[in-house]
Amino acid sequence: MLKKKGLWSLVLAALMLLSLTACTKEEKKAPAPEAKSPKTVNAALWDLVYDEADGWVYKEDDFYNGETSSKITLSIPKEGEEDKNVLTAVIHVALEDPYSFRDYLTSYGFDEREYVDKAYELTNVGGVDCLKQEGNSWGSSSLRYFNRVEGAGATVMIQLIGEYKDEKAEKLLAGLTIKLEDTGNKDGPWYWEGEPYSAQPRSAMVGTHTLDSQWIPITDCIMTKETFNHAVAVSGNQAFLLVDGALKRYDYDGKSLKFAEDIALDKEYEDISVDTNGTVWLSNFAAPLISWKDGAKTASYEGPDHVAMHPSGTWGVNWFSNGECQKITLSGGTMKTEPLIFKEVSTVSHLLVDENHIYVCGSAADESGHKVFVYDAKGTLQRTLADSDGSGLGSVTFVTETPNGFLGLDGNMREVVLWTKDGAYIGAVDDGDLFGTSYPWFCGATKLDDGSILVIMTETRADKSAKELVAYQLSGF
Repeated sequence: MLKKKGLWSLVLAALMLLSLTACTKEEKKAPAPEAKSPKTVNAALWDLVYDEADGWVYKEDDFYNGETSSKITLSIPKEGEEDKNVLTAVIHVALEDPYSFRDYLTSYGFDEREYVDKAYELTNVGGVDCLKQEGNSWGSSSLRYFNRVEGAGATVMIQLIGEYKDEKAEKLLAGLTIKLEDTGNKDGPWYWEGEPYSAQPRSAMVGTHTLDSQWIPITDCIMTKETFNHAVAVSGNQAFLLVDGALKRYDYDGKSLKFAEDIALDKEYEDISVDTNGTVWLSNFAAPLISWKDGAKTASYEGPDHVAMHPSGTWGVNWFSNGECQKITLSGGTMKTEPLIFKEVSTVSHLLVDENHIYVCGSAADESGHKVFVYDAKGTLQRTLADSDGSGLGSVTFVTETPNGFLGLDGNMREVVLWTKDGAYIGAVDDGDLFGTSYPWFCGATKLDDGSILVIMTETRADKSAKELVAYQLSGF
């Protein structure tokens, strides 16, 4: 007979064997998961825990961490294809004014008023309830989560570019924690809450000339997110404005622009001219050149890019930024083209045509900078308009002949510039002195029947609630 101690030893041995057998069977049913490699990135405004085994990588330059902005760009490279990614993730949290976020809203298809009224469903990402938008980024599918955290004065923007439906994307965002402190911040007014733009008449000397500006109210205010691409043409008491590619007609009495109608177009347009018969001409890259009069389209021509029409309405100049230009002649519904070579210009930023001149605004072929080259209808150079020392200007968006010489609007320098009839530089006045503006962009202008000029520009309201398209009548040159 075994002693109690020996019997107990046999029992323990049997139990250990059964346990080992059970473990072995369990391991066969559910193999242990592969080892993970979690990595943590700590930033001032967020923390991120992600799994390197999923293929996520980032370089030193892809991570910026400051007190007011934390941003990282991670990617899963595409195997065997250098500089290509299966998936890219951009996480950016910034303490900033609300205006970038408000631009995001409209850019990605959301209405600002509906956003304020909480009309959109939100998705929680990293502890912040975010708007969700599916779209594209430079030709690749993308998913965006973004929102404004007003109390913290912060904008959150998260982008997934590429195969964003991959579970690795969801897993990455599950490891994100956004860290924001409610400081009691209150954002500035929305556009419907803000103070519309207004200005008082002003005068300023340029050489011996006293330039006068008169602000022209536009009813109703034209708010825009687009800084540059707006244009104007006037025929009699009618003004035609191209706003964000759309055509609007206004009644103009010299004191105000009163909205009359929206004119439906098949395409978006950037360029507008009006001839002496009152026909409006519209053009844009990848859109037909069309004419419009008395409420209807009167002609359409395929082929041209950007076109500046002569006041006669019988010919114009088709231009493109690389300097390849053509003279187009219209007759009986047909269009004839012939090359027009401006050898002094390497790239064209803007081109205008008036009764006697073709004005080519662009980079000089001799690399001396941005200038205005004044040609006759045959393309023969007549004079060159430059800065005081003959060097380049900023970016001229409008130029015309005046009784005493030439006048130009330099959008980049925010200056009105005068030259003599032979092209000698007279002087310039900046926007603040002449218009009372702070940092506008001179979109364009048109000469009126009395010789004055109607100028349109984009300007941010003083309370920053909106960017408006505003108008001034300019005289005294």
